[in-house]
Amino acid sequence: MLAEIAPRIFLVRGQNQGQFPFSHSILIRDNVTALIDTGCGIERLERVKERYAPDLVINSHAHPDHIPGNWVFPDLPLLVPRQSFHYTGRIELVSERFTESKELARQWREYVREATDFRDALPTDHYDEGHHFRFGSVELIALHCPGHTWDSYCFLEPNLRIAFTFDMDLSPFGPWYGHPDSEISDFEASLERVRALKPRLIVTSHMGIIVEDIEARWDAYADVIPQRERRILNYLSEKRTMEEMIGAPLIYNSYPFAPELLRRWEENMLRKHLHRLEERGSVKKTERGYMRAAAGEE
Repeated sequence: MLAEIAPRIFLVRGQNQGQFPFSHSILIRDNVTALIDTGCGIERLERVKERYAPDLVINSHAHPDHIPGNWVFPDLPLLVPRQSFHYTGRIELVSERFTESKELARQWREYVREATDFRDALPTDHYDEGHHFRFGSVELIALHCPGHTWDSYCFLEPNLRIAFTFDMDLSPFGPWYGHPDSEISDFEASLERVRALKPRLIVTSHMGIIVEDIEARWDAYADVIPQRERRILNYLSEKRTMEEMIGAPLIYNSYPFAPELLRRWEENMLRKHLHRLEERGSVKKTERGYMRAAAGEE
C-alpha cells in the first residue's frame, strides 16, 4: 500500500491506481505523523489509521477525490486551504459551488457519495501561502497555486527539493480547469512558479512519483493548453453552436461517466478558451454561436 518517496515520506497508493474518483495520499512518518489528502479509498484509510495513527490530516484542495475520507479521522486536527475553509467537508456547499445548478449539484452528490463514500467532516483550521509545516526532519512549505481551483496548493520539501503538485499532475489529459473559479492563466502561472523551483522529484495525486524526464513531462503537460486552442480553432472553421462544441467534445473527447456533469465542465473549459481566443481576435461570436475569425479581421 505504501511506496517510499524519501526517508519518512510515503505515497499511499489510491484505489483504481489513483485515478478519479480516487487519488493517491501522502503519509509523513516523522516526529509528527501527517496524512495529506484522503482520497485513496476508505479501506486503505482505515489501515493507515490502525497501523500508523496519524496526528493530523491536511487537504491540498477541496475536490471530492481529495477529501472524501476526512471523516475517518474525526478526532484529529484537519487543516485545509484558507480559500476553501468555509465549504470544505460540507457536501451541500461543495456540490453547489462546483456545479452552479441545483439539479447538477444533486447529481454530483449522488455520484460522489456512491463512488467515494464521502461524508461531511468539518475542518478545524486552515493554512495559507507560505505556511511552514514542520513534522521533524521533514518540512513542507505551502505554495498557493490557483488555476485548477482557486484553493489549489502545492507543497515543497525544500531540503529534499521534492514538489508535491497534487492535481497539477503531468497527466496526458493535461490541465483541468472546469469550475467557475478555475482560470487558465492562473494555471499557467502556477505551472511556471513550480517549474522554476527545479524540483528533482515530483509527487502527483494521480500519476504518482515522477523522477525521470521531468522537464519533458512538464513541457508536454503545459502544451496541452495551446493544443486545445488549436483544436477549437480548427473546429470553428465553420460556424458552431455551443451545443455542437460540447457534443464534439473537444477537451474530454468522450463522457465515460456522469455525462451531465462532464458536459457542464466541458462547457466551462470551452468558454474559458473562447474568451481568451476572442480577446486575441482569433474567434468571433455569431448569431449561431462562434466562428474562427479571418486573418486580419477585427
